[in-house]
Amino acid sequence: MNKIETAKNSAKHDDIYDKISLELSRIDIIKYIKIYKGHIKASNVVDLKKEPCVKIGEPNIVGLELLIDVESKVVQFFAITSALKGYGDKMVSSVIRSVPDDWKIIVFMDFSHGFWTVMSDRYPRLIVV
Repeated sequence: MNKIETAKNSAKHDDIYDKISLELSRIDIIKYIKIYKGHIKASNVVDLKKEPCVKIGEPNIVGLELLIDVESKVVQFFAITSALKGYGDKMVSSVIRSVPDDWKIIVFMDFSHGFWTVMSDRYPRLIVV
Protein backbone atom coordinates (compact mmCIF):
# COMPACT_ATOMS: atom_id res chain seq x y z
CA MET A 1 0.00 0.00 0.00
CA ASN A 2 1.25 3.46 -0.84
CA LYS A 3 1.17 5.55 2.33
CA ILE A 4 1.09 8.89 0.47
CA GLU A 5 -1.99 10.19 -1.34
CA THR A 6 -2.67 13.51 -3.01
CA ALA A 7 -6.00 15.34 -2.91
CA LYS A 8 -7.48 16.07 -6.32
CA ASN A 9 -7.02 19.83 -5.90
CA SER A 10 -3.30 19.33 -5.18
CA ALA A 11 -2.17 17.37 -8.21
CA LYS A 12 0.42 20.07 -8.90
CA HIS A 13 2.34 20.91 -5.75
CA ASP A 14 5.79 22.06 -4.72
CA ASP A 15 8.53 19.48 -4.04
CA ILE A 16 8.49 20.39 -0.33
CA TYR A 17 5.26 18.42 0.07
CA ASP A 18 6.89 15.29 -1.34
CA LYS A 19 10.04 15.71 0.76
CA ILE A 20 8.09 16.06 4.00
CA SER A 21 5.66 13.26 3.12
CA LEU A 22 8.44 10.86 2.20
CA GLU A 23 10.26 11.52 5.47
CA LEU A 24 7.05 11.07 7.50
CA SER A 25 6.34 7.80 5.65
CA ARG A 26 9.52 6.35 7.19
CA ILE A 27 7.91 6.45 10.65
CA ASP A 28 6.68 2.91 11.20
CA ILE A 29 3.37 3.78 12.88
CA ILE A 30 2.32 6.41 10.30
CA LYS A 31 0.13 4.57 7.79
CA TYR A 32 -1.73 7.40 6.04
CA ILE A 33 -0.33 10.63 4.59
CA LYS A 34 -2.33 12.98 2.44
CA ILE A 35 -1.17 16.08 0.59
CA TYR A 36 -3.76 18.84 0.32
CA LYS A 37 -3.57 22.33 -1.10
CA GLY A 38 -1.62 24.23 1.57
CA HIS A 39 -1.23 21.42 4.08
CA ILE A 40 -0.31 17.81 4.86
CA LYS A 41 -1.98 15.39 7.26
CA ALA A 42 -0.34 12.19 8.49
CA SER A 43 -1.70 9.62 10.93
CA ASN A 44 -1.91 6.00 11.98
CA VAL A 45 -5.73 6.18 11.72
CA VAL A 46 -8.23 7.43 9.14
CA ASP A 47 -11.66 8.89 9.88
CA LEU A 48 -14.96 7.87 8.27
CA LYS A 49 -14.08 9.91 5.17
CA LYS A 50 -10.77 8.02 4.91
CA GLU A 51 -8.80 11.15 5.79
CA PRO A 52 -5.80 10.96 8.16
CA CYS A 53 -7.11 11.62 11.66
CA VAL A 54 -5.34 14.15 13.89
CA LYS A 55 -7.61 14.57 16.91
CA ILE A 56 -5.58 16.04 19.76
CA GLY A 57 -5.63 13.89 22.89
CA GLU A 58 -7.56 10.99 21.38
CA PRO A 59 -6.38 7.57 22.53
CA ASN A 60 -4.48 5.44 20.00
CA ILE A 61 -3.85 8.30 17.56
CA VAL A 62 -0.41 9.36 16.37
CA GLY A 63 -0.45 12.11 13.75
CA LEU A 64 0.12 15.65 12.69
CA GLU A 65 -1.11 18.40 10.42
CA LEU A 66 1.25 20.87 8.82
CA LEU A 67 0.38 24.13 7.09
CA ILE A 68 2.72 24.98 4.22
CA ASP A 69 3.27 28.41 2.70
CA VAL A 70 5.56 27.90 -0.28
CA GLU A 71 5.73 31.59 -1.19
CA SER A 72 6.91 32.58 2.31
CA LYS A 73 8.92 29.36 2.80
CA VAL A 74 7.20 28.49 6.06
CA VAL A 75 6.09 25.16 7.51
CA GLN A 76 3.80 25.48 10.51
CA PHE A 77 2.90 22.74 12.96
CA PHE A 78 -0.88 23.17 13.13
CA ALA A 79 -1.65 20.05 15.17
CA ILE A 80 0.32 17.14 16.57
CA THR A 81 -0.76 14.28 18.80
CA SER A 82 0.83 11.08 19.99
CA ALA A 83 -0.81 8.50 22.19
CA LEU A 84 2.49 6.61 22.19
CA LYS A 85 5.61 7.98 23.85
CA GLY A 86 8.41 9.02 21.52
CA TYR A 87 6.42 9.47 18.33
CA GLY A 88 5.94 13.21 18.82
CA ASP A 89 9.71 13.61 18.67
CA LYS A 90 9.92 11.28 15.65
CA MET A 91 7.38 13.36 13.73
CA VAL A 92 9.09 16.65 14.62
CA SER A 93 12.54 15.35 13.69
CA SER A 94 11.19 14.03 10.36
CA VAL A 95 9.86 17.47 9.49
CA ILE A 96 13.09 19.19 10.59
CA ARG A 97 15.17 16.80 8.42
CA SER A 98 13.02 17.25 5.33
CA VAL A 99 12.60 21.04 5.29
CA PRO A 100 15.36 22.98 3.47
CA ASP A 101 17.58 25.23 5.58
CA ASP A 102 16.25 28.44 4.01
CA TRP A 103 12.70 27.65 5.23
CA LYS A 104 11.23 28.49 8.63
CA ILE A 105 9.58 25.87 10.85
CA ILE A 106 7.10 27.46 13.25
CA VAL A 107 4.70 26.64 16.08
CA PHE A 108 2.33 29.59 16.54
CA MET A 109 0.33 28.40 19.53
CA ASP A 110 1.78 26.18 22.23
CA PHE A 111 -0.81 24.35 24.31
CA SER A 112 1.49 21.39 24.94
CA HIS A 113 2.50 21.95 28.57
CA GLY A 114 6.20 21.65 27.75
CA PHE A 115 6.51 19.51 24.62
CA TRP A 116 7.39 22.40 22.30
CA THR A 117 9.88 23.83 24.80
CA VAL A 118 11.75 20.52 24.77
CA MET A 119 11.53 20.30 20.97
CA SER A 120 12.81 23.86 20.44
CA ASP A 121 15.74 23.14 22.77
CA ARG A 122 16.51 19.96 20.84
CA TYR A 123 15.98 21.49 17.37
CA PRO A 124 17.15 25.13 17.27
CA ARG A 125 15.58 25.67 13.82
CA LEU A 126 12.13 25.29 15.38
CA ILE A 127 10.55 28.65 16.23
CA VAL A 128 7.90 28.62 18.95
CA VAL A 129 5.95 31.88 19.04
